[in-house]
Amino acid sequence: NDFTVPQSSKDYLKTIPKPAAISVRAKKEQVDLDPELSKKIKHAYYATTSFMDSQVGRVLDKLKETGLDKNTIVVFTSDHGYHMGEHGHWQKQTLYNEATRVPLIFAGPNVKKNNKPIEDPVELVDLYPTIMDMLEMKTPKFVSGKSLVSYMKNSKKPVRKSSLTELQVNRNNIKAQGYSIKTKRYRLTQWQYDGNLSYELYDHKFDNQELNNLTNHVDYIKIKDSLSIVLKQRVLEANKVPANLGKQIDNAKPWFEPKRIIPRSKSK
Repeated sequence: NDFTVPQSSKDYLKTIPKPAAISVRAKKEQVDLDPELSKKIKHAYYATTSFMDSQVGRVLDKLKETGLDKNTIVVFTSDHGYHMGEHGHWQKQTLYNEATRVPLIFAGPNVKKNNKPIEDPVELVDLYPTIMDMLEMKTPKFVSGKSLVSYMKNSKKPVRKSSLTELQVNRNNIKAQGYSIKTKRYRLTQWQYDGNLSYELYDHKFDNQELNNLTNHVDYIKIKDSLSIVLKQRVLEANKVPANLGKQIDNAKPWFEPKRIIPRSKSK
């Protein structure tokens, strides 16, 4: 009964680009859920989180019991976040903070304990060079990630100025490409749809729920223009294909969400 569900206005959808609105209304059966059902869903999600936490604890206890904790690196993370009613949405597959932000915890030998979360933006591609650095192994030059080991030494210097996320929306006969960068304070999201570009801009200093699109606000024009340049550069860098990595890269094709994974049964 203590669970609260965020409220979302339909008028809000008019303030964001069409692909963004589709991303948070992808599942019609999840729109305008009964308040009591919403609470039960949130309660169930928290229960699974608690269960997962308990299982991780069992692994850590066994590492300590066997002495393997002195020679083991543990990384706790996820491939995506999850909406719990924020923006009227109940799953992943958006470019909002709820879906793009994930936990990232390192533990192991020579990792200094830090109870204060680091709010600097990082990316999951940083995992590989970080682990290589922790193992004192050389990371190949073509790897685009950055080592986060400096944070483990209590460095205050940011490793990245922004994190990049992409999402394709392919629903309701609409195919759109979205890119989003998150700095420590701002999020800028760019949608390419039907030959046009549209944007979302959020200032986390005043709006960490990302509900007030500031794209057309006169006070944020310079910020939007500046972040647009950064976004364009980040996308160009991310799309560079390293040379001499083999045919699996040379023959790679764009990925699209399949319309249906399980084929329909033929009627007799």
